[in-house]
Amino acid sequence: MIGRAGSGALLRALRTLVPAADISVIHERPWHSLTFSGAQICLSMQIAHPTTQDFASKLSAILSEHEFHVPGHIVADIAVTHAVVADGAHCLINDALLLDD
Repeated sequence: MIGRAGSGALLRALRTLVPAADISVIHERPWHSLTFSGAQICLSMQIAHPTTQDFASKLSAILSEHEFHVPGHIVADIAVTHAVVADGAHCLINDALLLDD
């Protein structure tokens, strides 16, 4: 089971990738298939003053290609699933699938 260690390692990896963002876990729930177990993690990422207007689309492209280092786990999927811009700030919702290695 992923637990806090896995989601914490994913948070650290994301904070390294996007240091200007305030990132937090919204919810985490166990996930299982016939061959894998892990967790679905929903994250909130808030950026006060992004450097570009199309920040969400650029971040989506970066996330889809990035090799995350999360010891004991594999980031099977991560994507920006919702983006809101208000007063120049971006709030992005990201969904990730983290598998036990």
